[in-house]
Amino acid sequence: MLNDYQLKGSITMITLQNQQLTVKIDELGAQLHSIKRQDNGIEYLWQGDPASWNRQAPILFPFVGRLKDDQYQYGNQTYHQTQHGFARDRKFQVIEQTPSMVVMEQHDDSETKKAFPFSFSLQVKFELVIDKVEISYVVKNPSGDEPLIYAIGAHPGFNMPLTSTGSFEQTELSVKPATEYSRIVLDGAYNDSAHPQLINMQDSLSLNHDLFNKDAIIFKTDGGHFTAKLTDTVANHGVVVDTFNTEYVGVWSQYPSTAPFVCVEPWWGIADNVKADGLLLHKQGMHRLAPNETDNYHFSIKPF
Repeated sequence: MLNDYQLKGSITMITLQNQQLTVKIDELGAQLHSIKRQDNGIEYLWQGDPASWNRQAPILFPFVGRLKDDQYQYGNQTYHQTQHGFARDRKFQVIEQTPSMVVMEQHDDSETKKAFPFSFSLQVKFELVIDKVEISYVVKNPSGDEPLIYAIGAHPGFNMPLTSTGSFEQTELSVKPATEYSRIVLDGAYNDSAHPQLINMQDSLSLNHDLFNKDAIIFKTDGGHFTAKLTDTVANHGVVVDTFNTEYVGVWSQYPSTAPFVCVEPWWGIADNVKADGLLLHKQGMHRLAPNETDNYHFSIKPF
């Protein structure tokens, strides 16, 4: 069938398919579970491994990155929230579906209000358009009188290399525009944006695990169109991630323990700054959405 639900233990999978692609999505967290091309059968998406990184492509909401001491203050109250927010660990409801498209939704409830005192609706749309997976986020503020303060991001991981006999070091990263970027450096789990480093991306970068000894390589993209391409140079296959209006794009792999995957992460937000004071109203990278307003975000994944 072109469009089916498959129960994996207690996990419900949604399958989308067209002539070029077969994609699976987990209702838990609306997380991509598989991306395959019809012509070669290659699994492009990291499949998760408890020994390294057990996730695959989590949605980051309502925070991107870590908060100092996993907490923040808002309205004279302290709230506790772990890295990357809670959306990735909560079930999304399917509200629209076709053989090649699905829209899923999560919204606030009594449990989310314990960690995040705002009303919200988060819709995620996955659509297969020829040979691409188009992914859109729609954030709505249903409150009639309170702003919604949030960040959002994506964290898809890709198998690199794409064959069982290859090596991580045969992976190349190239970007467009191919130019010099400010790289935001992480100090532990927190960003040190006051002291960026320059990274020259005019040529492709050959990856090795030691490049991630300071965690992610974070490109400051300043709201432009940014494309990241991962290539397994031996298999001559890979993925192209097109991002639109992002503030940052992170490229990450596990370190010092290592595993054969690379994440390309469009971010509309960032981890706490090293000098963060814990006040949500001062937090770097947060978006403020007025009552009854909507924000839209978009990126795409093209396996080749």
